[in-house]
Amino acid sequence: MKKLISVVLAAMLLLAAVSAFAEAPAEPQPIKLGQIVTYLHGHGFGVVTAVVQGETIVLAKIDEFQFMGDREDIKAVGVPIGEGTISQTNADTGAVTVLGSKRVNSDLYSLNMQRAGSKVQIAANYNYIETFVAGKTIEQLEAAVNAEGFADVVTGATLADTTNYVKGIIAAAKAAHAQYAGTHGGNTGTYRLWNTTGEDIVGIYLTDLSTGWQSVNYATAPLHTLGSENDNNPYVITRTVPEEEVGNAMRIWAETASGKIIEFPGQSTHTGLYIENADIEFMNPDAVTGATQIGWFEPKK
Repeated sequence: MKKLISVVLAAMLLLAAVSAFAEAPAEPQPIKLGQIVTYLHGHGFGVVTAVVQGETIVLAKIDEFQFMGDREDIKAVGVPIGEGTISQTNADTGAVTVLGSKRVNSDLYSLNMQRAGSKVQIAANYNYIETFVAGKTIEQLEAAVNAEGFADVVTGATLADTTNYVKGIIAAAKAAHAQYAGTHGGNTGTYRLWNTTGEDIVGIYLTDLSTGWQSVNYATAPLHTLGSENDNNPYVITRTVPEEEVGNAMRIWAETASGKIIEFPGQSTHTGLYIENADIEFMNPDAVTGATQIGWFEPKK
């Protein structure tokens, strides 16, 4: 009898373990953030941000910026630049306008909307659109915006260009995926450049081997030898490419003050630098016996 009870208990424990394993929650998908600057409507530009988890848009935020002037008793609030703002003056009338956020200037901007018959302020319209997209997938929204009469589906929103605002959120959500896509860490690469040549570097360039894109000279101010004026701090640059160009290889090369050229790939069989995060050490060609004078590890300090 005891043996039978033991067998039953063991079976029950095994079933419980299997059940627990089967019911274990799946690992949550990572949360990603995407942001784009784009045209949405009117005479300015928009900044659209989307937080996505998997294919689902968790949160979104819309704002637009354009030049605005004071109206009636409402003063236009410009984007702060230090203690000033970005402004422009009409050559004919002398009227001054400032670059401002439509959210911040919702009362002011909405005056024109009210005169056109709108009863919903611009910031409230943004909020209604953001509420509508939350919890929906990119695929659901793409199908919805192409349906006839879509603007009427977004409860509360009265903007004539509601469809374009939702398309902006879709683009921001896709940008979130693009930022983390690819095998080399996304579509933005970060490169920390170290100089151990023993002299100043006066030229640093990147060249895309597929598209022919050529960077500016990143060393317009010389990148000094480690331990001198630069205090062992690397020079950090980034490059962002469209998702379809993530796999492209790049050539990186530098020129020292005495005219020595350091490049990768040089005689190396390696296909080049990618969109990735990398520490790159420029070494003295005269002290290197290998095929390249580029190192891939942060120098010891």
